Amino acid sequence: MHSANHWGGSFEINEEAAADDGRWRRGVDDVDRAALSPSRRHDLDETQQSWLLGPPDQRKKRKQYVDLGCVVCSRKVFKWTLWSIAIAAVVIGLPIVIAKSIPKKNDPPPPPDRYTLALHKALLFFDAQK
Repeated sequence: MHSANHWGGSFEINEEAAADDGRWRRGVDDVDRAALSPSRRHDLDETQQSWLLGPPDQRKKRKQYVDLGCVVCSRKVFKWTLWSIAIAAVVIGLPIVIAKSIPKKNDPPPPPDRYTLALHKALLFFDAQK
């Protein structure tokens, strides 16, 4: 059987335990009241505050990092890398796409000269004699 008493102690309720509880609560008097009271605050001069708190801008602004699995780099470097790759793709890819899409001029073959015509007829003549 599992007990639900995770904190230890007995399950019995008696007046002695209540009295002990009251004594414990009264033990709060041992705490320094000056440290707890908000009315008595120790004001620090500017030099002490600057040493303790530091510049307010540095505390608020933290460098953010991107975890790529194998490499951890700052977000600024990551953005520069992505933009560099995108610009390189546009600079290299755009001229290639334009060059491939321009229609090519296909010149018609030149008209056959007399030598080519005579050779063609001679081949036909000798092939017919077989």
